[in-house]
Amino acid sequence: MADDDKYDVIPASQRPDGTWRKEVKVKKGYVPPDEVKKFETRGSKWRDEQIPGFVPGMDPEAFAASQQKPKSQHQRRNENRKKRKEEAAKAGSSVDEVAEGVEKVSLKAEAAKTEEAPMDPKEALQKRIRNLKKKLKQIDELKGKVDKGELTPNQEQAEKIASQAAVEQEIKTLEAELAAMA
Repeated sequence: MADDDKYDVIPASQRPDGTWRKEVKVKKGYVPPDEVKKFETRGSKWRDEQIPGFVPGMDPEAFAASQQKPKSQHQRRNENRKKRKEEAAKAGSSVDEVAEGVEKVSLKAEAAKTEEAPMDPKEALQKRIRNLKKKLKQIDELKGKVDKGELTPNQEQAEKIASQAAVEQEIKTLEAELAAMA
């Protein structure tokens, strides 16, 4: 009985590193060495409590400003997109306004086209027709996605869909011009 008061039995257990410890008979109050907390000086405890990179005597506001990372190109681009979406939502433009805007844009494109003066007008017309057909194909794909419900169009996409008739009309006029040249 006297032995039971002096000793404890530590049951088999797993060490912090994952290995298993056998059942051990030890004196009361004994703690295995691998479970004893390592000694830390006051200086090391104080250093751990401090903010990394902060120098004593430094202005906390200056430190906070130096810790802010500059925004990456992607972050700036995303912020600009959000701003444009918010502005578009505030504007609440209707389909008629979008259609008028598209007509103005196509008129500006025609004015720019006449100023360029390409070397071979026939090739320039063929190139313009190819580009417009590509644009028409993109509009059809976009319209299909919207009809299926896969996509809710933003302002730019709505403008593009609204410009479908204008693009088709422009293709017809350019093809007529091309036929007249041949």
